[in-house]
Amino acid sequence: MLDVLRRNAGSWVIKIILGFIAVTFVWWGVGTYSERGRDIAATVGSQNISMGELAEAAAGLEKTYRDVYGAALTPEMAKTLNFRKQAMDSLIQRALFLSEAKKMGISASDEEVQREIAATPAFQVNGQFHAEQYQATLKYNRITTASYEESKRQEITLKKMEGLFAADARVPESEALELFRLATRKVRLLVVTADPDKIKGVVSPTEGEIAAKYDQMKESLRIPARVKLLAARFEPAFFARDASVTEQEIRAFYEGNADKFRNEEQRLVSQIYLPYAKKDKEAVAKKMAEILVEAGKGKAEFEKTAKKHSKMKTGETWTRRSEARPEVAGPLYAAAVDSLVGPIDVGGGILLLRVNRIQFPETLPLDKVKDRVTALLKREKGKDIAVIKAYEAHTKASASKDLKGACAPYGIAPAETGWSGGSKEDAVPPAVVQEALMLPVKEIGPVKSIGDVHYLFQVVAKEESRIPAQAEVREKIVSAVSREKRRAAAQAELQKILPGTNTAAELAQGAKQAGLPAATTALFAPLSDTLPESLPPSGEMRKTLLSLSRKAPVLGKAVEASGRFLALALSEEKGADEKEWVSRKDSFLRSVAEQKKNQMIEAFLAERRVREKVEINPEALK
Repeated sequence: MLDVLRRNAGSWVIKIILGFIAVTFVWWGVGTYSERGRDIAATVGSQNISMGELAEAAAGLEKTYRDVYGAALTPEMAKTLNFRKQAMDSLIQRALFLSEAKKMGISASDEEVQREIAATPAFQVNGQFHAEQYQATLKYNRITTASYEESKRQEITLKKMEGLFAADARVPESEALELFRLATRKVRLLVVTADPDKIKGVVSPTEGEIAAKYDQMKESLRIPARVKLLAARFEPAFFARDASVTEQEIRAFYEGNADKFRNEEQRLVSQIYLPYAKKDKEAVAKKMAEILVEAGKGKAEFEKTAKKHSKMKTGETWTRRSEARPEVAGPLYAAAVDSLVGPIDVGGGILLLRVNRIQFPETLPLDKVKDRVTALLKREKGKDIAVIKAYEAHTKASASKDLKGACAPYGIAPAETGWSGGSKEDAVPPAVVQEALMLPVKEIGPVKSIGDVHYLFQVVAKEESRIPAQAEVREKIVSAVSREKRRAAAQAELQKILPGTNTAAELAQGAKQAGLPAATTALFAPLSDTLPESLPPSGEMRKTLLSLSRKAPVLGKAVEASGRFLALALSEEKGADEKEWVSRKDSFLRSVAEQKKNQMIEAFLAERRVREKVEINPEALK
């Protein structure tokens, strides 16, 4: 599954199918239905996407990634992936495609839905669809038959829409051959470098140039406003320590939050494990396929086969999803009782499992979780107390202008910050600093809540934003002017030798006369290979290289790369290998057709987003 996600991260089908997360199963990285919120996250034409749909889709998407990546999914990765935005995009795309399908009269028949459901492993017993298994699985996940079947109907409809785009994306073989020749063409370049840092004889900046540059730059040199604060934190953990809770409150909290005190689903499994070395992997896989036939005849046969062949301890073992390897947990927790799971390649060995029993999650008795209930209840009380005490202290501080005195009765000691301008490195959150920047010195600011923490603060000192005098930043200005002069001189060196240069040999001769270094690259394909280190790794550079040919081997202008300027010329060219085309033709045609299809879909979605008037509630993505 990890490979599938990586290969198809940009696939519209993957993104849209993820939109169905709200109506799939817990073992596929899903949540269960909850009542839809009334708030609107987005509108697509006349269709609404609720906050509830978005939250469920985002949570399900995150769980899917966690099931695949496990502990490797760090908070930083999760932030970069932005599950909420991904979920929003998938829900909007789904709505656009379904709207278009409805206009075109494209839908899924009852027979197609039934076939799709019957083919789902989670609803099968020994490879055959089982109606009772189907109903039990939906009931366990709190999904109605109608809602699940409607989700399947939409999924099939989306696949039909994809088929329409795929049909229009076919590429003629002659066109594909030209693209192949272009993609596999290899070149060798002569690269002449003019490095501004190595240019000699550059005249020092004059006072007039320095003054002019200061006038040009001074707004960018502005020093932002900053403040020093006396700040106090009112946080739940501090007040939770002394919060008192009664037995009645503990029981009420336990009963009202029973879902927090459930044990994890467990499965009683038997296993057969065959290790392999690289050289005998195929032979071991073949042997496991033979074992599968015997092991699938029933529990007794599985146990007998395990004792005969398994290289791991045999017998039944209770296991939780959290204990299973990622590549095992998904299929294992999607399987029904008395069914086989695998064979699964777990790296270094092949595993075959049998599900013998399932123990579904149950709410644990209060006496087993009382300490956890008490801690959570105190935490909740701590939240309430922190709010109340923060506002009580704020009222006192506003009247007395004495923040320390106002906080003392609550055991909170305000601390003075250093100079703060609103950066992440400051002692208090940027939102607190931004609020303080609008206040005069000695003023008590409003209570600022960041999550569950409530900040009280007083402005101790303040400096307004200002533009520094030229004398303060003279060194920086001189450096900027000098750098511009060296850059201009480097470009001028190349412009002296480029006019009238028609071949790589002439460019090399000109570089030698100008004292500029010249080097040739290895052969590389401009469209498909990694570009040489001397060239900027950009799409624009690849386009530029396409313009070089035997008829026009010298690029007429210098290009910049990592602060240096380059003159380029085609030194050697090697055409496509026709034999390679014959061997790769089929896969290349499929690849080009897939790219063309994706481009068509992107264009379609962009046009429909405008036509259907897609509007997103900014609050939905926070």
